[in-house]
Amino acid sequence: MTLILLIAVPLIAALIVLLPAKNIFRVRLLCAVSLFHASVVASFWWRRPGPELQGYFVLDPLGLLLLSILDLLFLATSFFMIGYFEREHRNNRTFTACILCLLSMTTMVSVSYHLGLMWVAIETTTLFSAPLISFHRNWKSLEATWKYLLVCSVGIALALMGTFFLAIAAHETRTLLLPAILNNAPLLSTSWLKLSVIFLFVGYGCKMGLAPMHSWKPEAYGQATGMVSVLMAGGLTQCSFLALMRVSQICHKTGLGDFYGSILIVAGVLSLVVPAVFLLDEKSLKRSFAFSSVEHVGLLVLGLGMGGVGVFGALFHMINNALAKVVMFLTAGSLAQKYGSSRAPEVRGVIHLYPVTGIFLLVALLAGTGMFPFATFHSELLIINASVISEHYVLAGIIIVCLAVIFMGISRLVLDLVYGKPVEPAPAPRENLFMNITIAAAAALLVGLGLWMPAPLSGLLHEAAALIGA
Repeated sequence: MTLILLIAVPLIAALIVLLPAKNIFRVRLLCAVSLFHASVVASFWWRRPGPELQGYFVLDPLGLLLLSILDLLFLATSFFMIGYFEREHRNNRTFTACILCLLSMTTMVSVSYHLGLMWVAIETTTLFSAPLISFHRNWKSLEATWKYLLVCSVGIALALMGTFFLAIAAHETRTLLLPAILNNAPLLSTSWLKLSVIFLFVGYGCKMGLAPMHSWKPEAYGQATGMVSVLMAGGLTQCSFLALMRVSQICHKTGLGDFYGSILIVAGVLSLVVPAVFLLDEKSLKRSFAFSSVEHVGLLVLGLGMGGVGVFGALFHMINNALAKVVMFLTAGSLAQKYGSSRAPEVRGVIHLYPVTGIFLLVALLAGTGMFPFATFHSELLIINASVISEHYVLAGIIIVCLAVIFMGISRLVLDLVYGKPVEPAPAPRENLFMNITIAAAAALLVGLGLWMPAPLSGLLHEAAALIGA
């Protein structure tokens, strides 16, 4: 019952925070639940729980990897909130309750071995994340919320159709449990399965924010608080990526690996080209980081599509992408709270007024664009190496050029924010300890993984890659 407990505890806590209480109590309860959740998941690295609910809940290496990433994100967000709500006096009842519900539903995504149940969990994350975008209750945030709901709901509807087509393809197995589908792969209808793969990819690709289905991302991340952007860019998008990896498992067993891989590669290239174009003239830091998120999910599907070492690189990039998003969006959120904006015309000379935040902005630039010694450098290099090994030299060239252009686009904006002439009147220089420690810890962990990969992590990544046939 351990997996069910991990899903139930955040839901119970969400009901508690809806009761009349102070903001700080709700934040501390969120921290306590996140710590409990992370400690239980940490124990799974030594001994994984068995199947629960008649095999509907199973924690395999892919699920454990995603669940560990999610715990890192929720821990970082909850501790950052302590400092954030020292200055933000708006009631956080709905905000905290939705975050706790997200923790529950993303856990369900990680452990679901029934593809229909996974769809339900991913759809529920959309409903609970939407109120978080409109936390500031202005017309721009409400517009971004509706755009997010519209695009992602269409995507999830397409994913539902794909799930129905998969059920038709697997009519001989009479279930959507993953082991049954994999074990009876020769009995699947190839034509129905191909149709299912297309619908599932487009549906979950909308939720990931792959180009050209990314239109909601700059709006939602641009209006949401930095904490919400972290959970969406580092967590929710990777829940959808887990769904795409489950599809990859099925395609590998049925001999449709090349068919699915070509779709992934095309979408991955588009997701690199689009941000490279739009970042050249972007003025908002949050929107720039949102386009960077499109780039990173593009790299994830590229690695998955190329197979071999590319799959290992994509799995490693899941961790690095999440940690980079913590540094990037929490820094942007800290900056927005200090200045009331994250746009270049209103924010300049950060290093002179907020030296620590200015340094974090430079760190966010290097981590988000894959510079050494950050681990994003190594995972991106693995994905590029996979394209060279498979003799896709043109593809490798496109990736390198797009990454270079994206670096120039983001660095132009960040350097202007950090070193530009300070705006007048200047805000009062004040840093927050909790907010800075959270960002520094994520950056340090990202550097640590760039210099040394622990043996248990390497083993888990190889186990997870083996499930996809790499």
